[in-house]
Amino acid sequence: MQGVRAWVLGVSLVAVICLAAACGGGATVTPASVGTLPTAQAALDAGDLAAAEQGFRAAVAGDPKSAQAQFGLGNVLVRQGKLADAATAYTAALALDPKLAAAHANLGVVYYQQGQLAQAAASFKAALAITPDDAQTTYLLAAVRIQENNLAEAEPLLVKARALDPELPEVYYGLGVLYKLKGQKADAIAAFEKFLAIGPGQDPQAMDYARSELNALKGQ
Repeated sequence: MQGVRAWVLGVSLVAVICLAAACGGGATVTPASVGTLPTAQAALDAGDLAAAEQGFRAAVAGDPKSAQAQFGLGNVLVRQGKLADAATAYTAALALDPKLAAAHANLGVVYYQQGQLAQAAASFKAALAITPDDAQTTYLLAAVRIQENNLAEAEPLLVKARALDPELPEVYYGLGVLYKLKGQKADAIAAFEKFLAIGPGQDPQAMDYARSELNALKGQ
């Protein structure tokens, strides 16, 4: 299952770096934080994690009731590998705005990275209760189910994610792994080939795993 885990960790950063306003959240930026959040986000986008952390911490101090400030801080901390601190920040954001779908999803990613699969699934489900048509979060929940060897639940989730976004590369990676585990060789080959066709630039470890699996499947 290591290929699934590696790929989830790769795509997690796509969800992690988007602000709540663009991720289905309902948090309101208040005047006390508006001057800091754009600067902090710009630093995060530029990869300047030290400046981003400083900016988001200033935003939190300036407006302790800003869910977006806590959410942004969590995003920085994930990028820094400070998973426990990131979980605390996302939890704080959700205490301020329980409808912040991206915070639920990103908290799920943190739990997944920590190997806490039950908590990860609960967080992804909470995000999907708010934004049920989110293809990436649907995929992430499917990846947890694969990790748990719950293929019966994983498959319809992957099929749904593919229907929601046919161009989401990781869906085909997940389907390749799932079909391989189910012994559906032809379907696994097709899924991995589709992933490699539309996934350049994605997680290198996942790309290598998919190529390796393809070679093994075609050599059988």
